[in-house]
Amino acid sequence: MSPRRAIAVIDDDALVRSGLARLIRSFGLEVGVFGSAASFLASGPETWGCVVTDIHMPEISGLDLLRRLRTSHPDLPVVVVTAFPDMRDQAMAAGARDFLEKPCAPDRIEATLRRMLDEA
Repeated sequence: MSPRRAIAVIDDDALVRSGLARLIRSFGLEVGVFGSAASFLASGPETWGCVVTDIHMPEISGLDLLRRLRTSHPDLPVVVVTAFPDMRDQAMAAGARDFLEKPCAPDRIEATLRRMLDEA
């Protein structure tokens, strides 16, 4: 993977994780997948160009991950993708660069990710 250009997808649901990874690859972007925030943190967040995370995950939630990344890697763009629209304000206040509600149109996902990589 190209350093700082690959997208990290973090979701505890294997079907969501693999589906989103296939979609991102179809855009011609590189992607890595993680079943938990802990496994992502162990991978070295500084190697990623953008993070896409769910909110509701065991052990470390997406919001907790976001807060940690704002402290340790403040310039790393994080996009929250969730089926819970009422979490938008909390995610944005915690430092998310964007918030996408599931289901989300593929063209919106692609535009968001390309913008995040351009800003990184």
